[in-house]
Amino acid sequence: MLKQKQKSTEKEKTFLSEDKNVRTQAACLNRIFRKVNVDGLSAESIGELKEDMDYIGGCFNIAPEHTALLAAILEKSSTCNKMDEEDLADYLGCTNIEFIRYHGALREMERAGIIQTRTRMGNRVFRVSPEAVKAVEENCEFKPLPTTGLETDEIFSRLRKVFQAFREDTLDADSLLEEAEALVNSNPEQVFCKKVLDSPLYGECSRTERRMFYYMCHRYVTHGDKSVPIEMLTNFIDPMEDDELLKRRIARERMPMQQNGLVTFAMEDGFADTDSLALSDKVREEFFSEVELAPEDKVLHRDIVSAESIQPKKLFFNADEDAQVARLAGLLDEENFIKVQSRLTSCGMRKGFNVIFYGAPGTGKTASAYELARQTGRDIFRVDMSKLKSKWVGDSEKSVKGLFNIYRSLCKTSKKAPILLFNEADAIFSRRIENVERSVDQMNNSIQNIILDEMENLEGVLIATTNLLTNLDPAFERRFIYKVEFKLPEKDCRAKIWKSMIDALTEEDAETLAGKYPFSGGNIENIARKSTVEYVLSGNPPTLASLETACESELLNKDGRSRIGF
Repeated sequence: MLKQKQKSTEKEKTFLSEDKNVRTQAACLNRIFRKVNVDGLSAESIGELKEDMDYIGGCFNIAPEHTALLAAILEKSSTCNKMDEEDLADYLGCTNIEFIRYHGALREMERAGIIQTRTRMGNRVFRVSPEAVKAVEENCEFKPLPTTGLETDEIFSRLRKVFQAFREDTLDADSLLEEAEALVNSNPEQVFCKKVLDSPLYGECSRTERRMFYYMCHRYVTHGDKSVPIEMLTNFIDPMEDDELLKRRIARERMPMQQNGLVTFAMEDGFADTDSLALSDKVREEFFSEVELAPEDKVLHRDIVSAESIQPKKLFFNADEDAQVARLAGLLDEENFIKVQSRLTSCGMRKGFNVIFYGAPGTGKTASAYELARQTGRDIFRVDMSKLKSKWVGDSEKSVKGLFNIYRSLCKTSKKAPILLFNEADAIFSRRIENVERSVDQMNNSIQNIILDEMENLEGVLIATTNLLTNLDPAFERRFIYKVEFKLPEKDCRAKIWKSMIDALTEEDAETLAGKYPFSGGNIENIARKSTVEYVLSGNPPTLASLETACESELLNKDGRSRIGF
């Protein structure tokens, strides 16, 4: 019986590849992939797959031979999403040199919107676009987005999607420029496109400059931003270009875009802001006559969390923490904040506020930072140090400097200074390493020195959260004007948390759980979520007994004896 079932399963697995009467895109692509994956793209395999390849080629308007590329990329798009050129060459049964002949086909499929590319560690990797996947799912002809006959508003709508794909790492810098320029070249009758084509942008400016220019136009039209920080624009440089050299050229106004009057330094209170670039008055007056400009948008960075988007969360603290958090909320109220900063300035003191929240995990440190931001109407600028740290010497230090440059720009352009949030920053604010021997230790020390200098000159609000204060470097400790310890909630506080998390609990049951289990708010939330999931799956509402069972399981995890599974 077991052998018979196994044989049946194998037949089901190979059904689409064996039954040639099934003529859907999924069936054809499956047969193409299976055959080429075993035999390579030989004349024999092409001959055997001719009908399938012709069918897919007609659906996607690509050469039949190139359907083998589409089949392989689609197969990997649904699994590891890591099909690069070397993988494709191996799949086709050719050398990397022989594979060069397929570069043009990949570019054509990318321009048509069938596949998307990104660059990882210097390698281009491919995935099938959502639109192409939908065509396969619905077994219908793939229709690429039109590039001609577009209105200017449509062009900028498409540019917004192009830059979004670049930000999400599904489009590399070269492909970004190709798509942007294809939109402009295909619609020369529109004023914006005509002005761009007639400008020195194409004749005298580098590919990096052209990407920068298109991004600045996109920000101006879509978000109303009259200027963009130079640190942000350096995201668009070519991989082999030196960003520091480019910044020096910009500072000396030697970049062709500047010399030809396309861009200039931004103006702040009548003075040039050399940290930001803006489209020139002439460009703003002449290039955008056919497009409706968006009102100025204060959000300029993907790591910004707007105050309006933060959901209210009821937090419960012990009396001491409650008083300190309330005091901070009063300080960050804009009217009080301005008065305090003015007074500090008149006394010759630093006017920035560096705050550290420390304590055990799950005690509400991060949640408090977000709730403070929501209550006081301040956006949060989140810092992800894992993204800032690079294996290349010097790059991490540049990224950290750039981070603070962007924060300074946000403080200038926002109605209220945002909160710069270093979340779970144990490693960043720990003691600096003496007698450095490893390059990674040198890098960490350099990053810490940069942050120390920036904290000294901060004009906004920095909040850091950490589980450990004992390892805090003394230099950092001196710079934190407010230090708030978040202790495990006391019994009455725990009872309130239980009741807020599980509304069906009686006051008596909440008191029972609070007295029996010395949990943090995070632990209680974990248990509440598990009980909610169980209720959805089984229909059984949580009871005191079921919650106590969940609490015992949570205690095991807290003691370090974690179990696998639910």
